[in-house]
Amino acid sequence: MTKRIRIEDIGSYAEGKVEKLLRGVVLATNADVKLQSPVDTGRFAMSWQIGEGGPQQGALPPGEYAVDGEPDAVNYANGSERLGEVYSIHNNLPYAERLANGYSDQAPAGWIELIAKKRSMMVKKAWKNLIRKD
Repeated sequence: MTKRIRIEDIGSYAEGKVEKLLRGVVLATNADVKLQSPVDTGRFAMSWQIGEGGPQQGALPPGEYAVDGEPDAVNYANGSERLGEVYSIHNNLPYAERLANGYSDQAPAGWIELIAKKRSMMVKKAWKNLIRKD
């Protein structure tokens, strides 16, 4: 059944839909990079952070880490993503760039770009589904 929206509510309705899509993209992309990261101790995979307003400082200390796709938000609360803000998924470890560029046999060069491309295609599909629902 089609949802009726009053004309004066169209702006907030559309904004809510886009913010829902934004939340999903940020959290799913974060999970992708963590779960597809090469793993030795798990420190690299679990050092991916979501920052609002751009990359933030800090990294996990050396140690053993269980790898999961849970978000690590910096300077904001997960699930509060809003239009107009900039979100980055970044890794501050000194060796992150090498691993991102294929230094490990566990992840080929360009693996992050593949995640970005896949996520971009999924966003287009999700957007089409969002505007057709309700």
